[in-house]
Amino acid sequence: MIRLQISKGLQKKIRSGYPWVFKYQVINGPLKGSAGDLGVVYDSDNRFLAIGLVDPEDEICFRVLQRKTPITINESFWEERFKEAVSIREPLKNFQTDGYRVLNGENDGFPGLILDQYGDAGVLKIYSTVWIPYLKVLSNVIQKQLTLKRVVIRLARKITSVCSKQFSIREGDLLFGESSETSVRFLENGLTFEADILEGQKTGFYFDQRENREAIRELALGKTTLNVFCYTGGFSVYALAGKCKSVLEIDSNSWALKSGRRNVELNFSDSKTVSNFSQKKGDAFQELEKLIKQKQSFDLVILDPPAFARNKKEKPSALKAYLKLAEMGASLVKKDGVLFAASCSAPVLSEEFFEVVDRGVRAAGFKFLSFKQSGHALDHPISFKEGAYLKGIFGKVI
Repeated sequence: MIRLQISKGLQKKIRSGYPWVFKYQVINGPLKGSAGDLGVVYDSDNRFLAIGLVDPEDEICFRVLQRKTPITINESFWEERFKEAVSIREPLKNFQTDGYRVLNGENDGFPGLILDQYGDAGVLKIYSTVWIPYLKVLSNVIQKQLTLKRVVIRLARKITSVCSKQFSIREGDLLFGESSETSVRFLENGLTFEADILEGQKTGFYFDQRENREAIRELALGKTTLNVFCYTGGFSVYALAGKCKSVLEIDSNSWALKSGRRNVELNFSDSKTVSNFSQKKGDAFQELEKLIKQKQSFDLVILDPPAFARNKKEKPSALKAYLKLAEMGASLVKKDGVLFAASCSAPVLSEEFFEVVDRGVRAAGFKFLSFKQSGHALDHPISFKEGAYLKGIFGKVI
């Protein structure tokens, strides 16, 4: 077992729930060994602090599995931890939902690993090569505890090459199962969605917005709706299910727009509903500017952009973009209409995002009366503050 020495400050962070040690933080580095080896950290008083997975070649060279109390890492350990994660998601079955996140990485004690379920199919997204030696164990555990017919492997871009060259593992390989079909259907709150689990972004669908989508359904009755950065139309389907008057989608991705229309057609066969659904392809900011010049307006505007900031350096430009987006969105909301804005930029704190949305609305000449703020759904638990990324806010524009 590889022993790491770290500073007292980092010891304190890990004791409080922080899950990583970076290369530059290892006092007795460089580390030896192979990806997936077990490592152990003791504190300055030579007391056990944490055990985890080591990858000497990764910038995150140590990923915490267990802290404070020593434990044996074997198949039984993985089974118990997996069972805990599954139990958290159990309530979702009461809401006609069989598409959700089963493992949320560090937050469920599986650092650098995501497992999403799509009906009877699963997607295992691997962000670190520390998991390669454990794929057989993971396959056994998943098949014991879930009724999935197959699980597809997807790889983070930074490990794709090494996985192919060193381990002969490629994007789209099957962890288990036989089908090569990448298009899958699943239920979410009684609605049917189709996702491409190999070509779609992340693992194919954004489960983290489920509760916000449901909130949109409850607000949508009789409302004209604008869905910006619509991706595959999740918010649009919910708005139509809530009997909105119409939906206009905007996205720059032709494939996403095609998928969005497909999801609408899966849920609504009547010509009236389908005719109330329209799409625009183009850059969101440019298309919003066109709508403003045309003096169009909507009862409900949804702003759910991709991450504008993936690190602290990008945070200032992200805040400017959120400010501009909120200003433009508010300019398209009818009097007493509703604006929903979301951010998945982890470096932007919730209070910062909510404040910048308010400033954006005021810059458009209106007031923003927030009536709901949201964070992570139950299948996206957060166990350390740096793991929190999603925040959303609903408000009236007056």
